[in-house]
Amino acid sequence: MGMSRSDIALTPAIAQWIIRTYTEPGDLVCDPNPGPGLALVESIRANRHAVALPPHPRWQSALDANLDLARLAGSTGKATLLGGIDDPHAASLPGAVDLVLTGLRPTPAGDPSRLLVNLYEDLDAVVDWVWPGGHVIITCRPWRRRRHLVDLPGQIHDAASAVGLKPADHCIALISPIHDSQVRARQARNRIADPRTRDIHGTPTAHPTHVDVLVFRAPAAGHVAQGGGQ
Repeated sequence: MGMSRSDIALTPAIAQWIIRTYTEPGDLVCDPNPGPGLALVESIRANRHAVALPPHPRWQSALDANLDLARLAGSTGKATLLGGIDDPHAASLPGAVDLVLTGLRPTPAGDPSRLLVNLYEDLDAVVDWVWPGGHVIITCRPWRRRRHLVDLPGQIHDAASAVGLKPADHCIALISPIHDSQVRARQARNRIADPRTRDIHGTPTAHPTHVDVLVFRAPAAGHVAQGGGQ
């Protein structure tokens, strides 16, 4: 899928579970920040349709390649890549969005405040496309910045609330193996040389063992979002 371990905010297995749990065949899934296209690929593989806003330029070739592979494998859903929020092709979508699914991909040097603004803008761009009461799901990994653990789920909650979304659930998806009823964290490579593998006290840390899955509901018809909405 064209991702490194640091980019894993959403895995194929997690995306498959979310899509099959919250949608039906023929439904429309949207990712406003698609990255390498994992949510889109798993949607069309599951006989759903998918729509996305433009990815960051560094992801474009990976996204195109992943969609091509899914189509060659016989995926029956349709994926639409819009040029922007005002793209006239949006009028030809098969209906309102049933599920927004996106993953946050912060970098070690990323700015939490900028990340929050970007998420708000992504959600604000598409929230009015969602059926009233439809689901918006955002995934993220635990994130350390300058060796401090950032409350990324809390920031996601703030951004979602600002566009009028209501929290519905907070799930934990394990991404590390379980042996003898215990989660076994994968060891980071170059743990001694890389300062990002240590906390603020200098204690070595392992790779994250889970992904947070935050589930929200779209506002009911006629609701005015705190942030103004589209």
